[in-house]
Amino acid sequence: MIEVVARCQITPGACVCTYLCTHVSARTPELKVEGTLIGMTTPHSATPERSVVDRTLSILGAFDRDNRTLSLSDLSRRSGLPVATVHRIVNKLHGWGALERCAEGGYSIGLRLWETAVLAPRSSSLAETAQPHLVALHGQTSAAATIAIRDGKESVCLAFVSNDPDAPSAYGAPGRRLPLNVTAAGLVLLAHAGSAVQNEVCSAPSRTPTGFAHGTQQLKQSLAKIRREGYAVAHSTLTEGRSGLAVPIRDSRGTVIATVGVVGPADLIQPARVAAPVRAAAAMIQRCVRSEGLRITEVGA
Repeated sequence: MIEVVARCQITPGACVCTYLCTHVSARTPELKVEGTLIGMTTPHSATPERSVVDRTLSILGAFDRDNRTLSLSDLSRRSGLPVATVHRIVNKLHGWGALERCAEGGYSIGLRLWETAVLAPRSSSLAETAQPHLVALHGQTSAAATIAIRDGKESVCLAFVSNDPDAPSAYGAPGRRLPLNVTAAGLVLLAHAGSAVQNEVCSAPSRTPTGFAHGTQQLKQSLAKIRREGYAVAHSTLTEGRSGLAVPIRDSRGTVIATVGVVGPADLIQPARVAAPVRAAAAMIQRCVRSEGLRITEVGA
């Protein structure tokens, strides 16, 4: 029995399901083929064909912070899809507004996709709640203020406040992902993650951009210290000569859902100087989170 799961919108002769579409239509003209065959293979491949959704996500996933504008050839290379397939899907994405055509001929993420993304409650609600407190924290410490959450084995920056135009590239920017052991924020999130995540990260800790690498036992000891002292400090792990200090934010259940911190020159980020205002900012954000009933679900506990 053939199981059909999604409507095929591709004209016979232009897709991998040509044979099925033609064959079924010839026998049953009134039958509309409803899609992609589960486990279907091409004559030259032993692996199932990627669905249209998989291919579309591969194209969108080709964009990142260092590749904001990509040509069709770039998208083909980075997604592993033929140029003809990329061209067809990109035209659909462009028509919907998920991608925009750039002056130089490439494509970038479109405004409509951004409008959809900012609706994600795990990021937008928390970032909006934290924003005024980050502004105040930046004013009190003269350091860049940031809030981040955990997604699996990475930290994701949600908001960043600084009057230094070079700060985002030096410390991170909204949407940037980093391994948990690279920043003070990531270390706080790792210290309060589930044992499976901790064991996986500690067994093979990533080398930081500046070349620093935790030993397994050293990292475990650092995490225990963070839980004991209530904050994490990282020196020259993301950017040489720069430091960060971060503390956890807990929801009404006491679960760590995010972290707030400051980053800046090493001589500025001293616990005796910045720990108190960072903790105060975390307490204010925490109070808002609890009063608003925000429930942030971690990914990859």
